[in-house]
Amino acid sequence: MTGHMTIAAMILAAVTVGTWNGQWFPSGRAEHRAAPEAEARTIAAAGRLLRDGLAKADPTGTNDVILCLNEIRGPKEANALCEAIGRKGLRVAVVTGYRRRDRFDQQQDVIATTLPVADASWSRWKGSKGRTPPRGYARASVVLSPGVTGVVYSVHLKSNYGQTDDGAAYTNRLKRTLAVEQLLEQERNKRGRPRQRPAIVAGDFNADRWSEEFKADTMFAAMESEGFDNALALLPSSERATHPARGKWKDRVFDYIMYRSLKPKGLPKIVPSGEVSDHSAVFVTLECGS
Repeated sequence: MTGHMTIAAMILAAVTVGTWNGQWFPSGRAEHRAAPEAEARTIAAAGRLLRDGLAKADPTGTNDVILCLNEIRGPKEANALCEAIGRKGLRVAVVTGYRRRDRFDQQQDVIATTLPVADASWSRWKGSKGRTPPRGYARASVVLSPGVTGVVYSVHLKSNYGQTDDGAAYTNRLKRTLAVEQLLEQERNKRGRPRQRPAIVAGDFNADRWSEEFKADTMFAAMESEGFDNALALLPSSERATHPARGKWKDRVFDYIMYRSLKPKGLPKIVPSGEVSDHSAVFVTLECGS
């Protein structure tokens, strides 16, 4: 194969992207640690879950990988999860460092990948007069192919948990909107137009694009208007749920992979987490080039 053909093949190479909310990983509890042996079992089970999901989206195991993870306690746990997945070359690119009062938050966002990382960082969302969104984002610039660098964001947006009235619903919705608007602003050029570089925004959006309950949320339309496609839109409505029904809650679509200047290769795969998490894992294979 000539050098020209080799580069062309690399430009058309695929990357499998996954997102998963680990539900207070690996303790499964908001403020207290589980026993070490219980956490070890959870890490092993989550590794199998994500490994199986990658295999469904990439049966040959030859694609590069990007994982956007939510509710991970910290770097130690993120690295242990990558080891448990067992994908060659998979490593943590960035872990956020959100704090709650005098301690680190136990809901950190993570990006892990097999791709070369040009740079990586994290940030809290900008303040907004008492309506500042919680947490923030992890960000990594990854080399998709020679001469093509894309940006990846891992996000966990504000939930409606505990809201009791229309005012709280409005504030929660506004916090999600403000977070997405900040990302979109970063992804515009100096003339205010969307950049053309490949971009991925993935994670727990805590809103359902297709549910009447979230019809007032504008963030999905805002992303779509700036060139982002929604991987789950490729599936029929009956197959999109990522937050399975529990108790009084019905099935919801909370976990998304949004992409720009990339194209899907096949349909997304949604992999139930069983007892490991209340969120299913989502995978899709994307291609760059033409």
